[in-house]
Amino acid sequence: MIKELLEHYPRYHHLVAAAQLILAMFGMGLVTRPRNFVEIVLEPKPMLVGVLYLLIGIPLLTVAMLLVLDLPPEIAVGFLIVAAMPGGSMSNVYTHLGKGNVALSVALTGVMTILALLSTPLILRLFASEHLPPEIVMPVGSVMREILLFLLLPLGAGMALGRVTQPAWSVQGSKWLVRASLLALVIIVVGSIGSGHLDVGAYGLRIPILIFLYCLIIQIIILRGSRHILKFSPADSTALGIEASMKNTSLGILIASSLFAIEGGNAAFGGGVLFVLLLYGGVSLGVAAVPAISSIRRLRKPSTP
Repeated sequence: MIKELLEHYPRYHHLVAAAQLILAMFGMGLVTRPRNFVEIVLEPKPMLVGVLYLLIGIPLLTVAMLLVLDLPPEIAVGFLIVAAMPGGSMSNVYTHLGKGNVALSVALTGVMTILALLSTPLILRLFASEHLPPEIVMPVGSVMREILLFLLLPLGAGMALGRVTQPAWSVQGSKWLVRASLLALVIIVVGSIGSGHLDVGAYGLRIPILIFLYCLIIQIIILRGSRHILKFSPADSTALGIEASMKNTSLGILIASSLFAIEGGNAAFGGGVLFVLLLYGGVSLGVAAVPAISSIRRLRKPSTP
């Protein structure tokens, strides 16, 4: 029974990826309020720095890395999809646990999610097209449609429902939806590996180490730069550092499943892209925990008289 399900999984790969993203974004919308976006006006500098870094800085750093390193094209496309993604909803949770500026984190996630409608297909069209097989053309319209249908609309629907329900119900509903989205993510991992279309050992240790260093470096640049150069508060720096490293890989998986099927002629290419996205999603959970834990320890230290 399980073997048969795994064999048929590639047919439902895109559907499961879409369901995972819808659940995650609807859950995020339930606890997101329009007032969160007022932070853009009240605290414009950290917000502006965060948007510019996520929108321009990280994609340019990624392109520079790909120019220096000789990576397989599917791995390069995987990194570029990660770079083009907005922040994920888990960044808000990590920022809260790390005593960072939660309002800044939520506002930055929301704004980058909205901007992704234009920025994501533009970044992929400019930088990823040269790494694609000749028979694959980056469909900007298709990418924009999926961002609208599976990212922005669930987020907006969640926000609308959250306004008319009790806060306690919204929080509880958000928790269950996020848990359901994590279950769908587990199905993606198990289905991709079990069906034989995702070979986790195909690239050795080089790519996993590179993904870890990439995630760590893009976090350190904004975390240390905002704290020591721009003199932002520790709470703002923590929020920016976590937001930079925790990408919405759910959206990346959906786009990858739409563009590169994990069966057929481009199965190996699609498997390589999916490998980067899944591994980055796991690595970022550990990397983003570092500033959160550091912030908690700093706040617990007794102040020096």
